[in-house]
Amino acid sequence: MRQLLVFLIPCSVTLCQVSGACPSEVHGALLWPLSVAALALQVLLGKRSNWLHFLSLLLMLWAAQALVLLAPLVPHVEVPMARIGEGVEGIHPIREVPTSEALDGFGGSLVEKGGAIRSISVVLPCAEERENAIRTVERFCRRTPSDILKEVLVVDDGSNPPLVELFKQNDLRLDQDPSCVVRFLRHEVTTGLMAAKLTGGREAQGDVIAFIDCHCAPQENWYQEILEQVRLNPRRMVVPAITDLDMDTFDEHKDSQVNAKCYLTFDADFKWFDDESDFIPTISGGLVAMGREWFNLTGGFDEGMHGWGGENLDQSLRAWLCGGEIVRAKSSRIAHMWRTSDRRTATHYRIKARPTNNRGRVVAAWFGPFREVARSAAVDEAAVQNYASFKERLHCRPFSYFIYRFRKLYLEGGVLARESFQLQEVSSGLCLQTQKLGDCGPGRSRLQLGNVDRSTGKCCSGLRIHGSNNCFDYFDKSGIHPYACDVMGRNMNQQYRLLEDGRLQKGDTDCMVAGSGPLEEDRRAGDQGVPGVSPRACQ
Repeated sequence: MRQLLVFLIPCSVTLCQVSGACPSEVHGALLWPLSVAALALQVLLGKRSNWLHFLSLLLMLWAAQALVLLAPLVPHVEVPMARIGEGVEGIHPIREVPTSEALDGFGGSLVEKGGAIRSISVVLPCAEERENAIRTVERFCRRTPSDILKEVLVVDDGSNPPLVELFKQNDLRLDQDPSCVVRFLRHEVTTGLMAAKLTGGREAQGDVIAFIDCHCAPQENWYQEILEQVRLNPRRMVVPAITDLDMDTFDEHKDSQVNAKCYLTFDADFKWFDDESDFIPTISGGLVAMGREWFNLTGGFDEGMHGWGGENLDQSLRAWLCGGEIVRAKSSRIAHMWRTSDRRTATHYRIKARPTNNRGRVVAAWFGPFREVARSAAVDEAAVQNYASFKERLHCRPFSYFIYRFRKLYLEGGVLARESFQLQEVSSGLCLQTQKLGDCGPGRSRLQLGNVDRSTGKCCSGLRIHGSNNCFDYFDKSGIHPYACDVMGRNMNQQYRLLEDGRLQKGDTDCMVAGSGPLEEDRRAGDQGVPGVSPRACQ
């Protein structure tokens, strides 16, 4: 018994130290000497065979005590946070951000490149979509494997009756289909597209969030390339191939057009275009997918925007200026309903939230010094202070980086004018307008060079109306008709060049000639050298 009691002294010392119940000053001042005294007492009072029997156990207890005592002396090493994308050209390194550091549930860290990205949440913002909503949900559930489709989130933006009631009344009963995990989120008041997207994005649980309009039909395997693209770069937004929806079949129209790419204009709007690159300056807004962590890290959408429009520009700039990128997935096809004269494509809702200047918010938040050339009035900078936290957290670049990143479009494509001018016909002293010659001087329309010259890859092959997104296009008896600029120079109707001798050439051979009425196209001029309009720049 005496041997057992003596042995319990160092045992209790060790337990006290490991549990942290003993004051730190007692560890070295009292308990360690007691442990040594216990062994000495055992040696003096016990028989040799007895204390040798306990020696191995006592040595283990001593080792444990030594580790406890030495642990505080080991210096603490701060593990550096991973910098996703560090060393990759064109990717600005950012630090991982713990969820607790962000407000409203935003934050989180990014998975490593090629990490475990397997599931998709489909977010459908729906305002009075009714039958379209049911058919859209049905298409996504039937054409997405259950192990890939985490959920379909129907965000009911103030529909009356609520969409969940329509799903319950529908014969498909998708709301009870175990292979179709559909959840309903509801705004009692219609607040607009971006607010509904934000609600859905915050609730999404999949590895990837796909924001889809509530009138779309995905094609088979629509999800595959989207997942692959996000795996390649967790900070990547992915735009599918957007095709035309046939309202009769609610599926992709035969011989459908394919769209994916837009660019930001200086009236804080966007225009469709296409080129050889898979990188996209600006999303159109309705269809885009991204990793849930990246959505959270960038703050999702501007909660200060209401209604429709502008959120696509804001989110595109968040990507490009804050360390991300946007690409297209050519094999991921999703048919989209466009608003046409068909009454089935009409809107049936009215936004009841307080209107906001969404374009002005984009300009104020992102344009910086380029606000001077913006054609949309910016709001006061104090109105966009909600951008400050994530801009600082992600070390976002200035707007000039975006212009330089897409310099072929903005500089060689003539979107950003180097100069503006008027063209004056020498004999009459009148200046070239879109329909005919007219008065020159201040306040009259001016021109700038525009569109890439495809023979050189440089600027320019057309004439852009200064202060607009339109270029000189096709020609008929009433004169020149403006149309949205084809910045990549593919539209042959927009081929207008100023020759060194002062003539204005349309296409490869034709020149414009001035008469008493509208401008005329002289198809002989290029071949025979007949002078047409003889313009000179008017300063």
